[in-house]
Amino acid sequence: MGFDFHEAGQPAIDAVTCTGCGQCVKICPDEVLTLKGGKAQPGKGIFLGCIACGQCVAACPTESITVTGRGMAANDRIPLPPPEARADGDSLEALMTARRSVRKFKEQEIPRDVLERIVRMASTAPMGIPPHEVGVVAFDDRRKVRQFSADCCASFERMGKFLSPLMLALMRPFIGRAQYGVFRDFIRPLLKYLPEMRRQGRDSFTYDAPAALLFHCGPMADQADCAIVATYAMLAAESLGLGSCMLGTTAALTQDKKTKENLGIPRENKVGVALVVGYPAVTFRGAVRRRLAEVRFVE
Repeated sequence: MGFDFHEAGQPAIDAVTCTGCGQCVKICPDEVLTLKGGKAQPGKGIFLGCIACGQCVAACPTESITVTGRGMAANDRIPLPPPEARADGDSLEALMTARRSVRKFKEQEIPRDVLERIVRMASTAPMGIPPHEVGVVAFDDRRKVRQFSADCCASFERMGKFLSPLMLALMRPFIGRAQYGVFRDFIRPLLKYLPEMRRQGRDSFTYDAPAALLFHCGPMADQADCAIVATYAMLAAESLGLGSCMLGTTAALTQDKKTKENLGIPRENKVGVALVVGYPAVTFRGAVRRRLAEVRFVE
C-alpha cells in the first residue's frame, strides 16, 4: 500500500469526440490541461502535475477523457446519479439527526454484501491528494470481531504498562501540560480499563458487535483521512438500517508492529479509528440536540 508522491497520472484525450468546450481545462486543479487547436491537450501542469483526481473525467460532457495511474483506471468513470435520486438537505439532515452511537446489538449477523456496500459507499469520501491512502480491514462476523477485540486489549495492556507514571513524567516536558493531562487522566486509565473489563467477561471495547471496520492510512496521508472515510461508513450504515459506534482507541495500534502485521497492515501505516456495526438492540424514540463548543462568524 502507498504511492510515490511524485508519480503523475496520465490523462488521455479522444481528439475525435473532444468538442473543445474547455470544461476540463476550467476544472483541472493544476492546469495540466489546455486548449490547443480547439481540442484539449495534456501538459505538465504548474506544481504536481496530474494527480488523478478525476475532475476532468467527471466534467467532460462527451466522455472524451480517461486518466490512468495513481490508482485510477481508464474505466473508473461511472454514471452520475440524477438529481432526483440524491438526498436533499432535509433528508440528509434527518439521517444525521437520527443517527446515534450504538453499543448494544442484536444477535443477528450482517450479510457480507451489506458490509461490502458500506465500504463501497465509504470509498466516495474525499481525499487530500489522490489516490486514497486509506485502507480498510473488515471483520465480517462476531468470531472475527471478538478475536480483534482480544488482540487489541492485549496490545492496550502492553501500552498501559509502558505509560507508567515515571514514563509520563519524563514525557511531560516534550508533550506539554495539556497533553500530559490527557495521557494521565484518560488514555492510561482507558488502556487499563478495557483489558480489565475483558477479563471480567465484558466487551467494553467492540461491544460484541457482529462486524467491524478498521481504517488505516499510508505515511503520506493525514490520520484524519481515516476518520473522514469512517464517517462516510457510519452514515452509510445508518442509511441501511444499521447502528454503529466509532472507536478512537485503535489509533494506539500504530505503534504495535505485531498486531499490524497480523492484520496485514503495512508497518509504515498509521492506524486510525475503527467502526463497529450491527443491528441496534434498542429502538430510539427521540433525538438529542448537539452543540459545537463554539461557533463564531468572522465579521
